[in-house]
Amino acid sequence: MDAAPRPERVLALRDLLGLSLESLATSAGLKSQGYLSDIANGIRPFTEQHVQMLAKAVDFPEEFFYVEAPGVESSSLNFRKLKQSKAKTTKKATQYFREASRIVQQTAPTAGLKAKSLPYVDEPDGLLEVEAIEEAAAATRALMGVDSAGPIPNVTRAVERLGIVVTPVALDPTDDEVRVVAEGHFGISHGDRHGVPVVGYFPGASPDRDRFTLGHEVGHVVLHSHRTSTDPEKEANRFAGALLISEEAARSLLHPMVTLNQLARVKAQFGISIQALIMRAAGLGIIDTKRQRSLFVQLSARGWRQSEPVEVEPEEPLLLRKLIELSLPDKPTTSDVEKYMALPRAYVRAMAPLTSKRPRTAGAPPVPLVRSVG
Repeated sequence: MDAAPRPERVLALRDLLGLSLESLATSAGLKSQGYLSDIANGIRPFTEQHVQMLAKAVDFPEEFFYVEAPGVESSSLNFRKLKQSKAKTTKKATQYFREASRIVQQTAPTAGLKAKSLPYVDEPDGLLEVEAIEEAAAATRALMGVDSAGPIPNVTRAVERLGIVVTPVALDPTDDEVRVVAEGHFGISHGDRHGVPVVGYFPGASPDRDRFTLGHEVGHVVLHSHRTSTDPEKEANRFAGALLISEEAARSLLHPMVTLNQLARVKAQFGISIQALIMRAAGLGIIDTKRQRSLFVQLSARGWRQSEPVEVEPEEPLLLRKLIELSLPDKPTTSDVEKYMALPRAYVRAMAPLTSKRPRTAGAPPVPLVRSVG
């Protein structure tokens, strides 16, 4: 290879695999953790021999060490996660997302992908008025081509139609059990400061939670790409609720004494969880605090906090796979995929999975949003 290997990619590999430098050094047959640390920090030369030893040890393509590090700083990412989530998992997810973003920015120009002119909010920093969030969500729905009072049949596809790339964040893609949600992590995103906006979700949650997570991350893209909020999570949650069920629809279908069974029917129509519907009704002032509390108590009593009724149809992203396919030669081999993407094929497949749904035949009715009502 003509270019020199990049020492910072050693640290990228460490974070992506969730390993220590000591473990990497031992696996690669290098002298010590300190020796590898000196290489990563540019104190010692990073040679082709070092690249070959590291690549062989972890079964990564050598190209991984030559590509430019993704210019996505941790401070510019939005994370939907619990406070008690593990720092190691967050670091691993961050590097995984950086690699996915690198591939997006690499393949988008070849495929001619251009994000639509999103309704970015350019208001002053601080906390947004709820009216501004509702307007931004309504404008996003309109850009998706969704009826103002109707459901979004497939949130993933609607987001991709905006030119926003959706990717699953599967932290251990070489494991057969890849569909395990990372404990305490739900979504991650960045806006247009890094080129094409990218949103990620952690597989393993229920489909209605995945839909809300995508709405939440799109909220970050629209609301926080050009401004800083004092409570970005609260704003993104409000945006997600407004995106999935508009104020017009919510006021038409919900009322002050709405019941859990009625909320379940609305969930079946709109693909939004009962818990999110309760919060949406409270946020719009349709129900008061007392009714909100009562509904959550009833949810707990029925065991619906952990397992809600109504099974929402799962969704799969398509856009990133199309971008990758258009950037590769015809009938690419595994070696081609790994060389062009600078990642093991298992990672590429995890970031851009094949759809798990059967294709519909011509004239067949569309796939329903909901499989069954419990």
